[in-house]
Amino acid sequence: MAGRIGAGAVGLLVVASAPAAAEPADGQGEPLVGVSLNGVEGPVEPGEEVRFRITVANSDRDSMEQALLAQHVPDDMEIVSAGRDGVVEGDIANWVVDVPPGEDAEYTVTARLGEDARPGSQLGSTACLLLEREAEPTACATEDVPVAEETAVAKAAGAVDGESALRVAGAGLVLLLAWLLWRQRGFFLAR
Repeated sequence: MAGRIGAGAVGLLVVASAPAAAEPADGQGEPLVGVSLNGVEGPVEPGEEVRFRITVANSDRDSMEQALLAQHVPDDMEIVSAGRDGVVEGDIANWVVDVPPGEDAEYTVTARLGEDARPGSQLGSTACLLLEREAEPTACATEDVPVAEETAVAKAAGAVDGESALRVAGAGLVLLLAWLLWRQRGFFLAR
């Protein structure tokens, strides 16, 4: 059931780069509930883990009970763990959320970038809050994960596979032998 909830939330994602919140019924004043997603500090290398922190804020007078929170990660990431009894199904972490009035609740997701994540790309992870099971998301937030650029050493290592390395080593050995023979020849000519 949590998978359908998470899949429904993902299907209705509202992508935003800043925290989003639901407006009060009268359209004035502070938002009643909100979601923020953060935790990524700078570029991440393929294969490294990143920890997201999701904050659900309830500034309403009423308690938020049995709301549903879902965080989706892109294909180039896999969820390693979800804190506070989160349920992981594929690339979605789900929670049932209860937040008293005027308080915040924090949830965490640890994800690992795939080894084949494209250097220099941005991977977006989105968290959405549904106040009711069949409702549209009330609030969503997205955090971009920049994948680190390849270093010159990594590019060179990627360019040299096993067969190429053998060819380079062979060519180096031939050059070394040629240099040694040239030095020997010069030694005998000087006598």
